[in-house]
Amino acid sequence: MVNNLRKTIVSVGLLGLLAILPIFFHGSNYIMNILILCLIWGVMAASWDLILGYANVFSFGHLSFFIIGGYTSGLLAEYLGLSPWLGYIAGGLAASLIGFLIGIPCLRLQGMYLAIVTFSLNFVLPTFIVWAGPGKFENFSTGGSWGLERIPSPSLFGYVFSRKELVPWYYLTLAFFVLFISIIYIIIKSNVGLAFIALRDAEQQAKSLGINEYKYKLMVFAISAFIAGIAGAYYAHFFGLISTASMSLDVFLIVLIMVLFGGLGVFPGAAIGAFIITIVNELLRPTLEWRLVILGGIVILTMMFMPKGVMDILAALGRLGRRIIKIKQAPNSAPT
Repeated sequence: MVNNLRKTIVSVGLLGLLAILPIFFHGSNYIMNILILCLIWGVMAASWDLILGYANVFSFGHLSFFIIGGYTSGLLAEYLGLSPWLGYIAGGLAASLIGFLIGIPCLRLQGMYLAIVTFSLNFVLPTFIVWAGPGKFENFSTGGSWGLERIPSPSLFGYVFSRKELVPWYYLTLAFFVLFISIIYIIIKSNVGLAFIALRDAEQQAKSLGINEYKYKLMVFAISAFIAGIAGAYYAHFFGLISTASMSLDVFLIVLIMVLFGGLGVFPGAAIGAFIITIVNELLRPTLEWRLVILGGIVILTMMFMPKGVMDILAALGRLGRRIIKIKQAPNSAPT
């Protein structure tokens, strides 16, 4: 009971902090842009952690679902005039369907073999997108290697979100972040989430209790792909473009680092890791090719000394804080 109350207070405090950030940074579109990216990648990293950390399914093709969602929503908006709000859902459904279809054969594999097959999606999908570029089909194009451009921004009650004013975009993205992080939390705490964790921690015992491994792993493939697809669609409408550059090895490694640094299977570690790594990655841009080396070093040290990632640090700080409070209260409670 006390732990739940403490977690609720911390969550409300963090949400309050996120809500007031534009007060300090509204004058800098650069910083607001980074904060919005933190929120988008936070959802993406949390969805990947759902399958990688909680279900223990070594899927390394998660970035593909992000791109599928972005292209689906962008193409529907550009060629059919579909509203971005419906495009977000369509992008999620398209990614979920592809994830489900890919999961059917892939989940017959285990460990390294599953990782290799799913990772190959990151090479197959860009090839297909470039192939379906200009001139390949009449009245339809993915934009090829240049990407899909002029993707419209959403509108709400007559207000059209613009890249020139990022504070409204920030609050919309914060709402998007809170919604899907909450959905992921509900999934983790549900019977479905408990089945994922049981299969991860005690596979044989879980099977003996009648938990269908294939069914639940296929389910987590579809659910995590759906959330990643919506994140990709949101990303595409925010920037107004989507391209295969978002599937580069650099991007793949950075998102994976977010998940690992945040802590596998420790909610909401992946989302917090996304915030920290997005900011650190931006600060390291002047180091050029050394950027990934430094980030990789951070992950290696994290996995060596903090198996649960940044959540280990937060837990240690929490214990230290409680110890300090007890020490300060001790004289007051001592008999006189």
